[in-house]
Amino acid sequence: MVNKTAIDCDVVVVGAGLIGLTAVVALAQQGRRVVLVDAKPKPVYQMQDWDARIYALTPATESFLKTIGVWDAVDLSRINPVHAMTLWHVDGDSSQQNPLNLLAEDANITQLACIAESSNLLQALWQQIDALAVPVVMGVPSHDLQYTDDKIVLVLDNHASIAARLLVAADSAHSFVRQHLAISTKVKDFNQLALVANYQIEKPHGNIAYQWFSSHETLALLPLPNQHVSMVWALARADAERLLMLKGAELALTLEKQVDYLLGSLKPVSQTFSFELRQVTARALIANRVVLIGDAAHQVHPMAGQGANLGFRDVIGLVDLIAHTHALQDIGDQAFLRGYERARKTDIASMNVLTSGLDSLFATDSPLLKRMTAVGMRQLSNLPRLKAFLIKQATA
Repeated sequence: MVNKTAIDCDVVVVGAGLIGLTAVVALAQQGRRVVLVDAKPKPVYQMQDWDARIYALTPATESFLKTIGVWDAVDLSRINPVHAMTLWHVDGDSSQQNPLNLLAEDANITQLACIAESSNLLQALWQQIDALAVPVVMGVPSHDLQYTDDKIVLVLDNHASIAARLLVAADSAHSFVRQHLAISTKVKDFNQLALVANYQIEKPHGNIAYQWFSSHETLALLPLPNQHVSMVWALARADAERLLMLKGAELALTLEKQVDYLLGSLKPVSQTFSFELRQVTARALIANRVVLIGDAAHQVHPMAGQGANLGFRDVIGLVDLIAHTHALQDIGDQAFLRGYERARKTDIASMNVLTSGLDSLFATDSPLLKRMTAVGMRQLSNLPRLKAFLIKQATA
């Protein structure tokens, strides 16, 4: 750990979550002097039970993690490939009729995604940070931001200060940095909760991700190793709260019925967790010597399963921009950082439109739109080029 003295560096990263740690590793590997700061103590990971917080990583994200050496430290026995997706538009009792099947082979790729636990990825990232000997200040909240002529100074609650040319804010949806700089956000509340839990299943999942769409409700069962699946069930707050009152076995029976016993009996192997669903977008992604990434910059509906990948693309965009600088380039210069903001705003806006649009489409009360949606999903199965295009867009 770093002593309570003034520290000078190129980049200070605030936030030791998945996206913040990835930024630390990638920037340190570029030869930048990086310091990591987080208000929480450094966690200790014990890879025993299955982590209920999981991510569907695109091939592009997996490739990036391989490039920066993180994948070498991941426990691959706990990673599961997704070779296909089966999607249903649920309207009345037609939940198991006319599904849309998207196969990796439709786009000439080996897999659509891979499913990884948060703890597995975080443990691998910390191994890289330790190997790179990155200075870290953990368990100390941030207190203030100040400026000198050519640096931003992060002042901590313990009176230590860190001066850097660039501050990368990856400090969650409740970002201290974003709030301190008075960067406002655009918020859309879906009035939903997402329930997450893991189950042991009776029937093999075949490395298929299953997803059901209905009015303001999305249910996904994502494949995990050793005959397990991860449930992500987003539904209206009142309905979610009723389900949360059920015991684990009772919720499993409810889930079995909801998916028409597709995977046979389900045995809960984790607690059920919940989190609120909101679309939150920072109105600015940069400030004077500051850049926002991950949840500090955006949150999206989990319907498309792309929230984490969006954050990884923030990191990729930032490190690529910095990698192509010349020796005298000031990486904290706001004009320089506008290239990052322009590129990322486009990607974030596209994802917001996708997730909000899908939620609105499946929530419609219009019988005509409902029929058009159902017909559209059926017809898509007969359009291989369009299916391949959609798959490539989703896996980029």
